[in-house]
Amino acid sequence: MSTVVPFSATRAPQLDPHNLATAELFRLRGTNRVSALTNCIEHLMVNHDMPEHVAEITALQAYADIESLNQVARVDINSTTSHLVVLRTEGGRPVAFTVTELLRLLNRARDGGEAKVVDRESRRPVVIEH
Repeated sequence: MSTVVPFSATRAPQLDPHNLATAELFRLRGTNRVSALTNCIEHLMVNHDMPEHVAEITALQAYADIESLNQVARVDINSTTSHLVVLRTEGGRPVAFTVTELLRLLNRARDGGEAKVVDRESRRPVVIEH
């Protein structure tokens, strides 16, 4: 016979922050990227008492996970360093982006009006709207 552990009504189980962000972003599907991230960050801060910097990263990571569904390409975490991002495309081919190259891409996006600030007050995070 198995042991049954009673559920404590005084303390509900906590949901993983990433799952909270993912659920909120799915609720906001159809909304543009900047608005979805803005609303998700605010939701995490207000409803789940997350500090802003934690809510930003959590929302960005969840958005990236949703956006990359059905993608063959991925960021190679084992090869990526603080100065190099390695993207593995189809067939595992590595594509290297140095910090200088990423900044160049960001500046092109800014010049083209595609770099958007999610929170106008704090001026962060910046995403590239496509």
